[in-house]
Amino acid sequence: MSRFDRDADPVEFGRLVALTDGVFAIALTLLVLDLALPAQAAGVPLAEALADTAPRFFAFLISVAVVGTFFLSHHELVAMLQKVDGGLLGLTIPYLGLIVLIPFAQSVLSERSEEPLAFALYGALLGATSIIGALLLWHAHRRGLLRQPLVGRNAWFEVARSGLPIVLFLSSAGLALLIGGWAVLFWVAIWPIDAVLARLQRRAL
Repeated sequence: MSRFDRDADPVEFGRLVALTDGVFAIALTLLVLDLALPAQAAGVPLAEALADTAPRFFAFLISVAVVGTFFLSHHELVAMLQKVDGGLLGLTIPYLGLIVLIPFAQSVLSERSEEPLAFALYGALLGATSIIGALLLWHAHRRGLLRQPLVGRNAWFEVARSGLPIVLFLSSAGLALLIGGWAVLFWVAIWPIDAVLARLQRRAL
């Protein structure tokens, strides 16, 4: 498949951006569909009914943060791209396929929040998504699709930031069967650690 340059072929390059933005928007929209008062809530006080939905709201907030993080990460990648080739498009499809599975994983987590397997499945899905996200960056670098090649400390920071969610999400999936809901701590830890790495990366440039 031909390469498309963002300056020479803005329409073809823009199709990739439009596709990914659309999928992320749909995924975010689907997350809210899991929020609803229980069917049996008609005869109970509102405060009690809302309390019963706490696991759903918890899963919703986590999922919004996760999808938002993946979107920002992909947005950074697109900003770094000068060209798109068939390999990058081929990796993008399964990446987006995993993104749209997050609402399903959220539903499982909210329905079975007392079962460690629900946390393990959620962590495994996010780990798999992170792996393909890292492969997107690696492919773009290897095939010369980036505006500027990754070299020196900048390359090291990109590797570290790409590998961080893979390690923490997959670790949480493996340990969730033992620690249950505490696996969430692995997910939450990604954001402050990545923020520190991003700040150090900016200083190193």
